[in-house]
Amino acid sequence: MRKKINILGGKTGLGNQIQFIPVVNMLLKDYDVASDSKVFYELGILEQDEFKKADINITVFGYNHKKLWTERKQRSGKFYGFKYRIKGKHIGLGYSKSLVFDEHVHETINNLNLYNYCFGKRIKKIDFSLPGRQAEAKTIVVAISPKKEKTLPDTTWKTIISILKKQGYKVLVVDHNPGVQEYIQTPSLKDLKETLSKAQYYIGTDSGVMHLADILGIPSLIIFGSTSINKNGPLNPKSHVITKNLACSPCFDWGRINCKIDYECMKFEASKIVQSFNTLIANKI
Repeated sequence: MRKKINILGGKTGLGNQIQFIPVVNMLLKDYDVASDSKVFYELGILEQDEFKKADINITVFGYNHKKLWTERKQRSGKFYGFKYRIKGKHIGLGYSKSLVFDEHVHETINNLNLYNYCFGKRIKKIDFSLPGRQAEAKTIVVAISPKKEKTLPDTTWKTIISILKKQGYKVLVVDHNPGVQEYIQTPSLKDLKETLSKAQYYIGTDSGVMHLADILGIPSLIIFGSTSINKNGPLNPKSHVITKNLACSPCFDWGRINCKIDYECMKFEASKIVQSFNTLIANKI
């Protein structure tokens, strides 16, 4: 009988869960896998309902360690996951097996390392892809994060959208509406995936939507400032990243940020963004 695994990701970010998909796919080869998160179901990764009793529970990076002890009381089975950090120290108390998250490498690589360590594997490469993309020519999806530390000013986005339309592109805006007619409501993750799947190109910042665009294989222009490119940059080799490379960047530390210069790292001229996008196009992607 195959062992049962619950993936505990419901309280983590969308991007964290999307970057965990390669591990879920590898686990499905040897185990029955379910989750407390609807993300893996809406994206067609899982079908089995969450197990009331599992042999193993795996927490996704970003999991709140304060919930660990409550979960342990409510759930049977072993717990695997990343050590949580308290006052700069990595602690694995409460886990049957745990690993330190390496801030200097990509989150998907950390997830692979956790999988190899906990299950005795030696996998070296992951398959970071999700089927379903049916790109429409000259269509760009622009994703605007509602988080100030992860977005450009609304006025800049409006200018970018206007320029792209003048260049002949159909622009679809998702996530946050800066006050434009091109905004598309995506009440479910399935709706968001369907909208993204139409994109020939994608423009945005570091966000869960960006990681969904990345795993769908959309060539993207991603603007980074407060968050780490090494940890969260796009994996698609056809994508391009721009940053101001300020001395204080990245400052986003495990969900904490205390900016004293009003997010200067996210203040770009619209012309700079469009120029970078045109460079992406010039590379014949």
